[in-house]
Amino acid sequence: MSGEPSGLIADRACGSCVSCCSFFTIAELEKPAGTLCSHSMPGGGCDIYAERPNACRVFFCAWRCWDQVPDDWRPDRTGFILGGRLAAGSFLSVTTDPDLPESWRAEPYCSQLKAWARQGDRIGSQVVVFSRQRVIVLQADTELDFGDFSPDEVLIRDEAGRFHKVPRNRVK
Repeated sequence: MSGEPSGLIADRACGSCVSCCSFFTIAELEKPAGTLCSHSMPGGGCDIYAERPNACRVFFCAWRCWDQVPDDWRPDRTGFILGGRLAAGSFLSVTTDPDLPESWRAEPYCSQLKAWARQGDRIGSQVVVFSRQRVIVLQADTELDFGDFSPDEVLIRDEAGRFHKVPRNRVK
């Protein structure tokens, strides 16, 4: 599609995948997570593409822009969306389809996500799974399950590398 940013993998297009139009909250459109956006068109695409909100303009899943993601991991095929990438001080997010909250545990996905978690531990990055309201941090040899989060809670990592669930208003 013309007007897309550089850095996208040339032979990977969204096509009929509308997972990001369903899984995420889009505040500007008052669209809650887990419901298909009313602007999503049958077969893919957006009927307000030229005027879409900034949240939609800036987001591209890792399948579109990180070459370490296998070609057959398009979100509508896996049941989850990867966001970001492994990098020091950053994290790779795994956001599941609300109707398939355990999709990331299927193979070959789980093994690869855990391999990325081991790689992340070495470089100061994490793999974080968002499954409905539940948040799980994958680490080299364990899963840190923080349970359900409310909209006013966030996950932070302190200077010692420990994770904590805290009220959003306490984040500085």
